[in-house]
Amino acid sequence: MPTWVVAGTPDGAPLGALIPLDEHLPQRLGSVLRLWHALHDRNLPADDMTRQRRHRLVQALRALDGRDTGASYRQLAAGLFGPARVPVGAAWKSHDLRGRTMRLVADAIRLRDGGYRGLLRQGPRVKLAR
Repeated sequence: MPTWVVAGTPDGAPLGALIPLDEHLPQRLGSVLRLWHALHDRNLPADDMTRQRRHRLVQALRALDGRDTGASYRQLAAGLFGPARVPVGAAWKSHDLRGRTMRLVADAIRLRDGGYRGLLRQGPRVKLAR
């Protein structure tokens, strides 16, 4: 669903939001509330994402950036986890960091190819009374 501010709207003019009343209403309301806070220079409410999840997403995107520039999984692991943790020689083939690095790249590819929408659906929500 496209969103936009109508061209020619003066700065400071009141804005409106058209929100479909569908199964994603709580997430949409949460997103509009976060936008309102941002527009009015207020502290943004905390989101539901854990610090560990956010860190893993950052690592996945860094890994994908590196992979897209031609870096090997070994080079990615050295950049993400430190060169001292990456084993030399044949030990690399069965090392945990190799599998972890490959999973990070695969997860980032899924996000890039449309999986990010799942993050948006999980994101901020307003509790609706029943």
